[in-house]
Amino acid sequence: MAKTIIDLPSELVELIATRLNDEDVLALRRTSRPLERGSFSHFGKRFFRKKGYLLTSPSLAVLQGVADHSQLRKYVQHVWFNPDCFTFIRPECAPDPEETPDPENPDGLVDLLSPNDRRMYQAYEECMKDHYRLIAHTASELQSVLTKAFAKLPNLKIIGMRRSEDHRPWGWRTLRDAVGEDPRVLGPIPSGPLYMLSTPARLFLALLSAVADSGVVLRRFYTDAIELDNIRPDLLSQELLNEACSSIWYLEVNVMRSLLNTKRNANYITPGHPKWVDGDGLLRLLRGCHSLKEIGLQIFPDRQATHRLAALNATDRFAETWQFKCFDNVMLKVDMPGLDRIKLEKLVTTPYHLLAFLRPSATCLTSLKLRDVRLIGGEDASPWQSIFQFLHDECPRLDSILLHHLLYTYGGVSFAENIESAALAAEDGTETEGGNGEAWNDRSSHFTDYEKITLQISGAENVRRSLGDVVEGHWYQKPLFTYEMDDMLWHTDTSDEEW
Repeated sequence: MAKTIIDLPSELVELIATRLNDEDVLALRRTSRPLERGSFSHFGKRFFRKKGYLLTSPSLAVLQGVADHSQLRKYVQHVWFNPDCFTFIRPECAPDPEETPDPENPDGLVDLLSPNDRRMYQAYEECMKDHYRLIAHTASELQSVLTKAFAKLPNLKIIGMRRSEDHRPWGWRTLRDAVGEDPRVLGPIPSGPLYMLSTPARLFLALLSAVADSGVVLRRFYTDAIELDNIRPDLLSQELLNEACSSIWYLEVNVMRSLLNTKRNANYITPGHPKWVDGDGLLRLLRGCHSLKEIGLQIFPDRQATHRLAALNATDRFAETWQFKCFDNVMLKVDMPGLDRIKLEKLVTTPYHLLAFLRPSATCLTSLKLRDVRLIGGEDASPWQSIFQFLHDECPRLDSILLHHLLYTYGGVSFAENIESAALAAEDGTETEGGNGEAWNDRSSHFTDYEKITLQISGAENVRRSLGDVVEGHWYQKPLFTYEMDDMLWHTDTSDEEW
């Protein structure tokens, strides 16, 4: 019989560790070598199976250290990276931007800072020099670091980007304390053309190049918003994409339109390559993904994308948007049969094109999420009716749907008829049409409740019954106010599953 916890078998020590919080697990491991060995397996899974990193040398050194460890490396299944490092932020410790520096002493403004601000600003400058060195040009230095680390991680299956203050990449707190600002915070995003590839786009380049060079068999890959069309094909060839992406099962990619100022960056255009073919970068990426089971696709109009779609002055201009051209040029040229989960956001397309995209997966589809998707074109008074009918009639395995803020040419779709407002509508003569083509008198201001623009159903029988009702029971309103959705509802995160 064990006299103390030290005498317990390793299996029991590991079971005890599973009941402790993070601080107590670390304290337990410092107690004695037998407890350290007995809790090692749980320690590796809990702290290193899924971990995030900043694009700084100290943070990436931890990743390399884990990869070099003969035991810890086998627990790593998922690594993610926060592309931000004081992005669009000027820290409070920085010199006053209104001050004019002395040409003969450009560092004179720093000398005017208090000793504490000077220390923080020097820490900030050192960090940014290191960060820019890693992502300079096409992030070749970052690619080299990642390739060496990935090659030593035998169970790495998931790689992605996370841009959020809700997630904690390694070293963010230390950097925050040194500079006095949180490095994860994304400042005001500027408008206008880019003068270079964004940091997420460079990180995307480095990640896929490192995956191809290291031989990682990647299963899940997710990105932040990246301007794929701005990446030169010779920097990310179709051969490289095929090698890196052919094993991916789950892809979540956010693409955005972002024109590049080619007067200062002519080298970003490959000689002889057509400039700015809408959706070409996305098309090449999807052509490299030969094994997809799930796709999440967001097509943002620009890098200042929000959850609300801006209305155009003329309804016939929707077909001129980059979002429409991107989806139109890509989705009918790539074959993705057998997807079991689909999530689409910010699309502008026609009912015909959306059906063409969904139909190859009809017999396999189990989950569908649509948010801020606008259907345009034709004289169809009920453009969403054919989509709902298709989902009801031809998708027998569909057991989860989430439809939020669906749109058409002139406004939005509601899933509830507000009977009480019928009398009020007569005052201003507002008329809208139901899914069956009949006129409904109502004022769009009465269709602003969250539940009236959202349909969330689980369970195959419930989904089928609800879709049957929705085919005739949805209404077309003037522009509807949209609420930002809880990320826990919208995002499908299976990264906590064992692989």
